[in-house]
Amino acid sequence: MANQHQDKKDGLYQFFEGAKPRDFKNDFDESLFNTKAHRMLQSSNKWHSFHLLRKDKKKVVASIHFCLMEDTAISPVRAPFGSFEFSNAVTTKCLFDFIQFVEEKLVKYGAKKILIKCPPEKYGVNHHNKLSVLLFNHQYQIGNAELGACVQISTTPFEEVIDGWERRKLKQSLKANLNFKIIPTGHLNEVYDFILACREERDQTLSMTYKELNATVKKLQSHFVLFGVYQATDLIAASIAIKVNKKVLYNFYSAHTKSSDPLSPVVFLLGEMYHWCSKHRFDILDLGTSAWGGKPNFSLIDFKLRLGAALAMKLTFEKILT
Repeated sequence: MANQHQDKKDGLYQFFEGAKPRDFKNDFDESLFNTKAHRMLQSSNKWHSFHLLRKDKKKVVASIHFCLMEDTAISPVRAPFGSFEFSNAVTTKCLFDFIQFVEEKLVKYGAKKILIKCPPEKYGVNHHNKLSVLLFNHQYQIGNAELGACVQISTTPFEEVIDGWERRKLKQSLKANLNFKIIPTGHLNEVYDFILACREERDQTLSMTYKELNATVKKLQSHFVLFGVYQATDLIAASIAIKVNKKVLYNFYSAHTKSSDPLSPVVFLLGEMYHWCSKHRFDILDLGTSAWGGKPNFSLIDFKLRLGAALAMKLTFEKILT
């Protein structure tokens, strides 16, 4: 189950398969989608977990989890991303060798193809660049590329982050005396139905059913935040957001009613979410990817850029094994 690798410069490391040893702690901020609780919601099939251990410090310095679906090893099965997560302290050589170790194990389990869906580069540019190059070095190819958009949270007020056109829309919302509220997760059904109805107005759908999302929220309630914008007592815009880790809030689902278009409540909503992130010490508000029918949704991308977001590559790597 385990294999050791000696790196004289960085000390003793161990390649390990299975649940991480109880006396070891992660030396990185594990994302929600890679936690055991979330993985079990994605699939109850057999998962294969791999860790790079720093034995002398009792630290897990890198991890990845795969579910083997027929002859394809996938990280993740159903989540925005999985992939390798690793410490700032892990050496490039050890990470390179760890990738090879994982691949050799998956081959033994019958995998003929590997898919690795990575987080947006803005979650950690240095990590993204290091991992991408090492995967290329191992002959992985890009199977899919998406454009994400992330807003960097700073002390700069939201109205100074956005461009002039969106600033005018924000002023319209403020003149309309819209109200922003945090909605208890016990009202998930109301928020989900509202967002679904708004999407259906635009001939769009949602990737999860209410039953699926409700099961996830019940299991991982502390990771979800519901935001709403009201005109008097009427809900006109809402967001279901996910605390991906200690630094990233992901705007998972959001929408507004067509009838409220003149008020631009989504700009007001995202502005309040920006302030919420600042108050709770989040560094990034992830606005998600922008695609429709497998192609970039250019108008949506432009809108996110006007809100002060920066584009971020979101790559899926794949490799056919021989």
